[in-house]
Amino acid sequence: MFTTVRIIPTLALIFMASGCHHAPATVSPPPETLAPSARLIVGRIIAIDAAQGFAFVELGPDAPNAALTDGTGLTARTAELKETGRLQASRFLRGRTLGTKIISGKPSPGDEVVWQAP
Repeated sequence: MFTTVRIIPTLALIFMASGCHHAPATVSPPPETLAPSARLIVGRIIAIDAAQGFAFVELGPDAPNAALTDGTGLTARTAELKETGRLQASRFLRGRTLGTKIISGKPSPGDEVVWQAP
């Protein structure tokens, strides 16, 4: 019994001491990888009326309400993030479709529409 009483504290001391030497080093990622994008996805262009200068956007499920107000500036871009045009939101909002005015560029159906958050 005396041997058991001496062995248990000794083993506990060995395990505690060895744990300190093998603790994994924590590496924190650079701060710039943690910052969210300032560009929020509004939706995708589903139709273009080039004669009138309009583009119709199917809104995504997380489209920010602030981006849908009349006069808000939006950007159209390809899947490779190349800007194809500048749009301006109009007051035409029916269901999940937003009417926009084409300010510049030549956006195409399928282009992603994003809003620059303040």
